[in-house]
Amino acid sequence: MPEYPYPDPVVATSGAQELARDIVVIPNRRLYLTTTHFHPEHAFGAQSFAGAATYLINRGQADDLAAKGPGYIGMFRGLGEPVARQLEGVQLVSPDVVYDGSYELDLGGRVVQLRPVGQAHTKGDQVITVPDAGIMFTGDLVETGQFAIFPWFPPYDADVSGTRWIEVMQRLSAARPEVIVPGHNEIGGPELLADVARYLTELRDETWKRQDSAMSQEAIVEEVRELLIARHPDWDGQEWIGPGVGCLCAEHAAG
Repeated sequence: MPEYPYPDPVVATSGAQELARDIVVIPNRRLYLTTTHFHPEHAFGAQSFAGAATYLINRGQADDLAAKGPGYIGMFRGLGEPVARQLEGVQLVSPDVVYDGSYELDLGGRVVQLRPVGQAHTKGDQVITVPDAGIMFTGDLVETGQFAIFPWFPPYDADVSGTRWIEVMQRLSAARPEVIVPGHNEIGGPELLADVARYLTELRDETWKRQDSAMSQEAIVEEVRELLIARHPDWDGQEWIGPGVGCLCAEHAAG
């Protein structure tokens, strides 16, 4: 299993706690909390908002959180004693509102749209858009300056789909957002969606071409990793190339 290139879970939790302390003192304002997917650095700080905000997420993400959340706490604790210590006291919170389809949240003069995109980085990915500002929050469907994060950990978690991820990027691009807020790293424009789609297509094509020639998966990982690092020498997250190859090998075999 590759080591997660995420901030320590306590960073996300502590940040939520600090924000909660700030916002609780604001009078006469109804607060909402939503997350793009269930992974620790995105959703495991929700307990800090208990009693202060309405926790609102899509059905697929809620199912992921209930089914996989406890296992991910255990997995992150296994990354070492410092991380395990920082996870002390983290409790998974059930959402207050779970929606099917899409959801429009009227904040008073500004509407925020929440909608699931289908299986890609996870089974429950959700994007949040602010239409009148042209802003889209993508979670880990998009990163800046790094190889796409593939949480491919069979048999424990194999819900990521490289092929569907490409389709999702194409659909999101068609919406023509002006500003993209990725899951990690720098904010950018719509070119971030195109960059991810291009990389995922490149990863798929290079993987499947070698799989069709009956190479072993280990050899495919080695060749594709070397090739993609040479093409993107400045990108972080090289450890995610191998899981991406493994995911796409499985999808090729199943297709």
